[in-house]
Amino acid sequence: MPAIENRRWLLAVVVLAALVLGGSGMRSALSWYERPFPGVLVDPDGVVSSVGLPSWEGFQKGLRYPDRVVEVDGWRLESTAGRYRASAWDAAVERAAREGHSSVHARVETAEGLRDVELSLVPFDALAWWFYAGGLMVVASLHVGAALIALSASPHGKLARTFASAALFAALFQFALFDYHSSRNLVPFFHVAYALVPMSLFTLALRLPDDVPFIARYPVVARIAHGLGGLLAAALLASHAMGWTTVALRSVCAILFVASFFFFAATLILRVAAAEGDRRRTLRVLLLAMAPPQVVIALGFMLAMLGAPASTLAWFAIPALALTPVSSVVAFIRYDLWGSRALLSRPLTRVIIACMMVALTVILCSACAGYAGLPLLGAIKVVAPAAVVSAALVVFALGAGDRKLFPARAEYKPTVEQLSEELTLVADPDEVAFAVERTVARWLSCERVTFRRIAIDAADGASAGNAGAAPGEPAPRADESSGERVIEVEPPDASASELSLTVMFRGRLLGVLEVGKKRGGALFTSEDLDLLRTIGNQAALAMAHAHSYAELERRRREQAAAWRDERAALIETLAAEITHEVRYPINFFRSVFKRGSKNQSLDAEEVDIGCEEVERLERLVMGLRRVTHRKLERRRLAVEELVSRAEMLLRDQLGKRRIEARVSAGSRLRCDPDQATQVLVNLLSNGLDAAGDKGTIGVVWETTESGAELVVWDTGPGISGDASRLFAPWYTTKPRGTGLGLAITHRIVRAHGWLIEPERRDGTTRFVISIPAADVSMTAEDEVA
Repeated sequence: MPAIENRRWLLAVVVLAALVLGGSGMRSALSWYERPFPGVLVDPDGVVSSVGLPSWEGFQKGLRYPDRVVEVDGWRLESTAGRYRASAWDAAVERAAREGHSSVHARVETAEGLRDVELSLVPFDALAWWFYAGGLMVVASLHVGAALIALSASPHGKLARTFASAALFAALFQFALFDYHSSRNLVPFFHVAYALVPMSLFTLALRLPDDVPFIARYPVVARIAHGLGGLLAAALLASHAMGWTTVALRSVCAILFVASFFFFAATLILRVAAAEGDRRRTLRVLLLAMAPPQVVIALGFMLAMLGAPASTLAWFAIPALALTPVSSVVAFIRYDLWGSRALLSRPLTRVIIACMMVALTVILCSACAGYAGLPLLGAIKVVAPAAVVSAALVVFALGAGDRKLFPARAEYKPTVEQLSEELTLVADPDEVAFAVERTVARWLSCERVTFRRIAIDAADGASAGNAGAAPGEPAPRADESSGERVIEVEPPDASASELSLTVMFRGRLLGVLEVGKKRGGALFTSEDLDLLRTIGNQAALAMAHAHSYAELERRRREQAAAWRDERAALIETLAAEITHEVRYPINFFRSVFKRGSKNQSLDAEEVDIGCEEVERLERLVMGLRRVTHRKLERRRLAVEELVSRAEMLLRDQLGKRRIEARVSAGSRLRCDPDQATQVLVNLLSNGLDAAGDKGTIGVVWETTESGAELVVWDTGPGISGDASRLFAPWYTTKPRGTGLGLAITHRIVRAHGWLIEPERRDGTTRFVISIPAADVSMTAEDEVA
């Protein structure tokens, strides 16, 4: 959410700044439409500008850049702090126009010396205004739009930020260029843009479409370049503030301007030459979209520096400036060079194109009307409604044509969505075929639709595949990749399909979609074929899925049969083990009963053995009973009492040894007492067996952040055998073990919702039972509460 909010604030700031600066520049530009001027423009230093048409009187009388006006109508042009040298020129021209004078007298310092020139006051014509004022405002707006698109698509991407900064500085330069030579309200902004545009282009060239190795290794270079541009801008601003001339500094900026444009084009050319494959194709598109306009603009600046009127290349420079942001954005979006992974909306794209066409129509028609002598506002009032209506008609006509001539385009999305939904509900190849036939018949008005399914075993073999193909159909190649399609138009006789589409997946023929002639003899369109190919692709995936599902079901049934066999074998094994255990006491008791029937007495040893065998059988039966699941009956029990109970049950096995218990007196556990006792007895019994006669066992109760841990430890040698099967039933490493003790323990622990893990630490084997806080309390009051 913070990233989204920051992006919105950034976009809002950019939009607000563009509206303020663009509005100020446009307001100044509108004030100059047909305004009287002396046939030449001068910059704030009084230097003759190259901006203008060759037909202007100033150029006709030989005035060229960098000639400097030193006096006009007796007013001397002087620099003062906070006031431009050209302020006297502006005031003299305005006074002459106001008083009805037809000309102004200027003294100009040229390379040959001082010249006195009489310049007639004429209206600023419409053609020049659209070239140097209105056209630049439109181009600047396009650059602002390109910057906003880049920042919206990838506000944190390096390339997007670099492109946006270059576009914004270029827009600022274009907003302020005409104002710099006319009203002079945006002079500081012009100086900033004049210094920073070249540095932005240098950086953009090194990051397009990704950083060159030098920039990737030393990213500070980009910041240094912008820092140098900032210093140059600061020097320009300081010079004007002090009343000094900025001609030398602006010459440096002009040289950097030309160098940056040529550097941009040359860098792209070199990167295209060094690239290969898809990267080369991407760079070639960027080169064609961005390099030619840069070269044209650079040539225009070079001619201006040499003193030629800028209109020499204005016919190409203005369209080039307009083409640069549009073509750049299209290339960036097409290849996702900003890394936005966004989706391109066709309706939104058509709206944007319609708006651009409206703006272009208004501009061209207004320029022509103005050139014919109509006032600007009158031309716009006439042209704007017509442009809006024409754009609306274009959009309506495009939509109507799509619906009437290309119904497949209108039906594309709903058809694909409906078929996708149907195919997700079926898993039988025949049902897939029926779903495809129904879908095609809904939107395509034709005589018949048939989907012939090819048997999977027939499609796998080459000979069988050829036999399964319909007469006249080419056999699919074995090396055809997934999704390849073959479309054929067969002779339109009554029995033949007019269109035949083979459905293949991973080079395997799965079916053939046959479409009869359209009703009324209508022609099939390219959109019809596109939609049929898409349906064929979906049918291929669904058929492959259906076959895979059938194979999976077959294997599942085989696995279930194998599992039943395995369970039967396990039961047989268990029965064999029980039989083996029961056979010996049965034989013993049989012999005892036979002796009893002969009135023979039993000695004490035989009675003891009989008792031991009965106890052993009881233990065996009880062990088997406890493997089955029993519902837990929980209540709170003191941990100390639980340990004491386990110690009493193990009294015979313990002998003279004792359990080293470290349990606080107030610790209480919520559990099933019988089953918890069984867990503790099993673990302690195993510990006694592992520790031997001289070993030690113990129980530790420790509280943790998440609850408590009940640890049973022994000093035995550790766990032997496969540790991963430690809790598996029937697995044991004891010579006479049953393999049920730890299995029962693990089942009881998990039934309580606890965890048990074995570990080896500090020479002891530990079984750690992790108990959640809900089953732990420290005092008896907790139980009452």
